[in-house]
Amino acid sequence: MPRIRCNDVALRVEEVGSGSPLLLIMGLGASLETWIAQRDAFARHHRVIMFDNRGAGESDCPPPPWTVPDMAADAVGVLDALGIERAHVLGVSMGGMIAQELAIGWPERVDRMVVALSFARPDPVRRAFLLFRRWARLQGVDLVQEGVANLPWLVSARVLNDPDRLEAILEVVATMPLMAADAYGRQIEAILDHDTLSRLDRVRTPTLVLAAAEDVLTPLYLSREIAGAIAGARLVVLPRGNHGVQIEEPAAFNTAVLEFLAER
Repeated sequence: MPRIRCNDVALRVEEVGSGSPLLLIMGLGASLETWIAQRDAFARHHRVIMFDNRGAGESDCPPPPWTVPDMAADAVGVLDALGIERAHVLGVSMGGMIAQELAIGWPERVDRMVVALSFARPDPVRRAFLLFRRWARLQGVDLVQEGVANLPWLVSARVLNDPDRLEAILEVVATMPLMAADAYGRQIEAILDHDTLSRLDRVRTPTLVLAAAEDVLTPLYLSREIAGAIAGARLVVLPRGNHGVQIEEPAAFNTAVLEFLAER
């Protein structure tokens, strides 16, 4: 896959489909392979641009410190390198934080924005969860082991009790290049410093805030906080699915995104 150099970081980028540009931004530790359930569905309507955030997948791991605005600048650099002036932006989890910074810092580059399964700032429970995950990786636990240990935070009990569905999700995880512990820790440090709540009133981009009713990692009140801070933002709650809803319930997730992007 091609690599694009921006902000002195080489990022792996993949494009598929045609139509209005749609930039997909993934969350903590995840690579572009995680968009497997969205890739073809979105490509039927949009020019889909996927990339690995710094430190993830096959992208470079530059020296610290990293911030969420740094990663938003990386996303802008991808658009610049591809000659795209303006794009829809979909960010999931940490990707939703990056999308928020994009809409605040580069409003002219964002057409419509979807912030999914994310937050405007980490509360004490989210901070503890992230600090534990960083500690585990730095103690030598690999990304697969750490991810499996945290499955109840990521997928619903319904999937955990369905061996076939659980195996299908784990197969997606297995396709991702393993992320180095130091890079993982740097992404977590960026998330811990993330705080857009007092600045979200600057967002003028039409915004969909997408939540999942069974999400225990970023529960509904965090999405309500984002939607309440952005003028005109719409909150949609998917009735099923935990934090990995885009893989667990892809039809509902994809429909919500595509319907919002199609509105005029």
